[in-house]
Amino acid sequence: MSTAQQLFIGYGVIILGVAFVLGAILGGLRMTVPAVRTLAMAHVETLIQAALHLGLAFAIAAVGFRSTAATWGAALLVAGSGMQALGATVNWATGTVDQFAKRSPGFRINSLATFAILPGLVIIASGILTRL
Repeated sequence: MSTAQQLFIGYGVIILGVAFVLGAILGGLRMTVPAVRTLAMAHVETLIQAALHLGLAFAIAAVGFRSTAATWGAALLVAGSGMQALGATVNWATGTVDQFAKRSPGFRINSLATFAILPGLVIIASGILTRL
């Protein structure tokens, strides 16, 4: 198993655990308060991230993308995704309803995540697509 696969699988499993914790908190809160939109968004985002990263681990294995570039791409995507999950969670924890209007701490974290996600995505996507 390549290092890139290990990064994707490790992060995918960890963020799945985070998704379940956020879901349990959401379920507990919904018993006593109205819908908490930002918490629901954080929960769904982390569930989607888990599937995405586990799928990418499979994809890079299927095409044999084993290189330093694959490792860098995976590391960048994992770091950026972690920042996205953190930003969404911070928005919930701080009660931010509209991160764009408030320019909240969660918004700043999410914005910084772009600088890791985009180059990571370019590396991984081009590595996979050129090996099809």
